[in-house]
Amino acid sequence: MTSKEQKPMEPVDYLHQGCRRPWEVAVDPFRVAPRTYYVGNSWVGAYLLESSEGLILIDSTMQPQIYLVFESIRKLGFDPADIKFILLSHGHYDHAGGLRPLLEASGAKLYMSREDEQMLAEHPEQMFDNGYPCGSYTPDFYYDDDSPIILGDLTIDTVLTPGHTPGTTSFFFNVTEADGTIHRVGLHGGIGWNTLTDEFLADYPVFRPMREAYLESMKKVRDYPVDITLGSHPNQVNMLEKVDQITDDFNPFLDPSVWGDLIDKRVAVVKELMS
Repeated sequence: MTSKEQKPMEPVDYLHQGCRRPWEVAVDPFRVAPRTYYVGNSWVGAYLLESSEGLILIDSTMQPQIYLVFESIRKLGFDPADIKFILLSHGHYDHAGGLRPLLEASGAKLYMSREDEQMLAEHPEQMFDNGYPCGSYTPDFYYDDDSPIILGDLTIDTVLTPGHTPGTTSFFFNVTEADGTIHRVGLHGGIGWNTLTDEFLADYPVFRPMREAYLESMKKVRDYPVDITLGSHPNQVNMLEKVDQITDDFNPFLDPSVWGDLIDKRVAVVKELMS
């Protein structure tokens, strides 16, 4: 997975089609749950998780905007050098593009799926770098649904949820409020249907089975008990629109109905694509 292998996709930018560089717009970091913070930009999410033995970062955003992630971490009062693990949700550039500088700065170990590593080895254009720079990276560990990721007092369960990519991985973990109340947090690693359209699959028919995989994986996680739903892109669950509602006594992201609604809406779209 070197930069030489990552070729700009032509002629259609399936990943950012219709967007006007929102990934360049900074967002002040904010708390989404106890010891859980949003450190992404206005387009794509990244999450900093605090444990008793250091930090875990989920996703990296894009390399040209990686300074925004570093600045958000520092604004929260944390040191990027304390990041012990970086978890990659899937292999698209807007989630993986900033891995190299983060890994170098922190010395963290990288987790990703075998499936997406294979996808990028066989189809490097699927990173969708669109000509942006990206350093190489090598995973230290692969996800295993039967082996949670543990750092100190934080345990993260991973679930392979293919469809958006073959190796899209979702994350689930508990957080504890000051009064002892426990909430379950869920982050689906990739719910986009842009890689499931007729147009995309006409160009890349090898990925046609991903439609069925998407529906099956969505069915698998549909009824997971999730109290706080995080978006791999904040607009998926209107996260940025809720930031102003955050108070010491109210968390606008605490809503058990969001997870199921999100899954149901995405499933309906993909079923329509298949009809």
